[in-house]
Amino acid sequence: MRWRSALLTGSSALLLAGCGGADDATPTPRPARIPADVAARLAAEADVVARLTPGSCTARAAAIRFRRDVIASVGHIPSRYQEPLLSAANNLAESLAACSEPRREKKGHEKHGKKRGHKKHEDEQ
Repeated sequence: MRWRSALLTGSSALLLAGCGGADDATPTPRPARIPADVAARLAAEADVVARLTPGSCTARAAAIRFRRDVIASVGHIPSRYQEPLLSAANNLAESLAACSEPRREKKGHEKHGKKRGHKKHEDEQ
C-alpha cells in the first residue's frame, strides 16, 4: 500500500504544483500551469483511490475512473505534465486491475456444506 500512496501523493503534488493560482502583476513569463479546477478535481479523485482498500472492486473502479478523467482532461494539462500524469494513472489502474468481491459467510449448517441429521443407508431399507 505504500507504493500506491506514494504514487497518488506524487500525482496530487504534480497536479497542485501545476495548478494555476491568482494572477500576479509580474511581467515575467510563467511556466504553463494546470487550471486550478482541473488540478483540484484530479487530486481529489487520486485521494479517494488512495483511501480505498487495494484489491477491492471499488478501488479498481475508482482507479479506472481516475484514469479516464485524466485522459479526458489532457487537453487542459500542459504537455510537460501530461506524460508523468498519464503514466501514474495508467500504472495505478493496472496495479488495481484485479479485484475480488468480499465473500459472504454462510450461516448455520450451510457453513459445513452438509445437513446434519440422520444418514440414510441403502442397506437399512
